[in-house]
Amino acid sequence: MPSARIHEAVAKEINKDYKMNELLLRIGTVSPDSWRNVETGVKDKYLSHFWDFRVKEGQANNYEKFYLKYYNHLSNPFYFGYLIHLIVDQYWKTNIDPKYVVIENGVKGYRLKDGSFHSDENWFGYYDGLKLQRKLAEIYDLGIFPLNQDELDGFYCEIDELNLSGLFGENGSLNYINTELSPIENDEESLIYDINDIINYIKETSDFVRSELLRLKHFKLDDDNKIKIAVDIDDTLLCTKELVKHYWSIFLNDNPDIDPTKEYKWGDEENAKFWGEYREKLAFGDIKPGVQESMDILLSNNYRVDLLSARPIDKYASLIKKIVLFFEENGLHYNYLNLGFYSKKEFLKEHNYDILIDNEVRNVDDANDVGCVGILYGPHDDNYSGYQTSDWSEIPSIIECIIKEKEIGKYEF
Repeated sequence: MPSARIHEAVAKEINKDYKMNELLLRIGTVSPDSWRNVETGVKDKYLSHFWDFRVKEGQANNYEKFYLKYYNHLSNPFYFGYLIHLIVDQYWKTNIDPKYVVIENGVKGYRLKDGSFHSDENWFGYYDGLKLQRKLAEIYDLGIFPLNQDELDGFYCEIDELNLSGLFGENGSLNYINTELSPIENDEESLIYDINDIINYIKETSDFVRSELLRLKHFKLDDDNKIKIAVDIDDTLLCTKELVKHYWSIFLNDNPDIDPTKEYKWGDEENAKFWGEYREKLAFGDIKPGVQESMDILLSNNYRVDLLSARPIDKYASLIKKIVLFFEENGLHYNYLNLGFYSKKEFLKEHNYDILIDNEVRNVDDANDVGCVGILYGPHDDNYSGYQTSDWSEIPSIIECIIKEKEIGKYEF
């Protein structure tokens, strides 16, 4: 809990205020849980639910991150439904689920309506819960979902954290909801849930969602007033090239048929084989000297400091979790972590970043092209005329200089 029908019911309640396309809204609000049915790619509940692994106790859906990342798409009912799902999960699992949990003789279980005790969590969460879900489908008139994208007029989704292969098709979540959570004749009543209680909880949760949507609006306005700094990860924060060189020598030793004198590029079979074998090991090089101290200075100045990387989140197992824990263990602090987007230039532009710190000239040039001031990190490049440094301890003062020049009109954030 909350299962699909609860998410849909809350979305319908919220939609009384917004009058969006109800079908797309409902599909959006059940989509985060489609990770279970992903057939190709990484199955990662925490990815689709924007989990914040820096939170150690309780539910940790970071729907503020979703709101900031996809704010420009929230007029799309699919995206809006997705946001509602994340908020509902947080509220329900914090405030509603605990009402049914009891400890008896040291065993965690669930109190049934007749007063008896049941300790099978799967039975509680799924099997008996199906009865309630079917009843809610009837009460809230939750009709059948189409199974294919091309049946949906106006459907659009480019949520990096969502694998649509788990949503559509015969094996997708929508078909599961259609077949398992639709009303059936002579369905028994739930042994756990009183339907009137659940309806009241749905109304209570809807009120919370409304209050959070208002809070998020003001949160976004406050955030827009901050200087936004984007920081590349590989070879800017981490010593990635050194790690690649180390494992490449091991790779050549293990594969004597590969020509060590050839310069391999993306797309080459040999390069693909190397990354296929060593991708996970290459994810975490040493942190560059001075990074932690400089990042803390930037955060203390109330700048928003986000980490950006085009690492493909669908090719690593639990990549975000591993990166978050790695940086946490090494005392590296930041606001948000964004991975997997197709174009760094478009991401910087869409989200109005003011400054980019990056080791690639082309990325820094792209940033400058879209009004985001670039700082080139790494060995001095005589061909680059903008800000550059090879010393992380200089970064805070360079940023102060950029902001002062903005104040006199050289830059316009």
